[in-house]
Amino acid sequence: MSQWIGFTNQKLYQCRLLLAQRSAADGGALIKALEEGATHLLHDAWLSYLQELGEMVAYRQPVSSLEQLMTSCPLPTGEMRELAQLAENSFSWLAQMLNGIAALSRPDTVRQQAASNGIGLISLTDTSDSTQVDDWFRSLQGLIDLQRENRQES
Repeated sequence: MSQWIGFTNQKLYQCRLLLAQRSAADGGALIKALEEGATHLLHDAWLSYLQELGEMVAYRQPVSSLEQLMTSCPLPTGEMRELAQLAENSFSWLAQMLNGIAALSRPDTVRQQAASNGIGLISLTDTSDSTQVDDWFRSLQGLIDLQRENRQES
């Protein structure tokens, strides 16, 4: 079994823990910190999963993006192509998650400015019980589980 499978699962578990803590948190700053921390863990899980996919085709180099994996690995798999289709669709949860992760590296004012200029950055704060980060977590975990199950069946 790949060491990356356990690492991906660990990052998803840690993300779930932060999201659970966020639900019980009182302060706005704490809620935002827990949500941003969960988003960073989602990013770590995403990169770990890409590494896991690369390892399946004997690609052993560090992976920094899906595009880099697909252009560098000897044989892009069906799983990689599925992820690429999701990432290219700006309305998909994966494209929104990747945009949300990228937005974390910018100050709030730059995020707001980009959003007003029509760049589709996703806000990470929401007053509802289920936020986009919760949805991204469920979607990423579901996709990973489904792709792993499909590999076991074949």
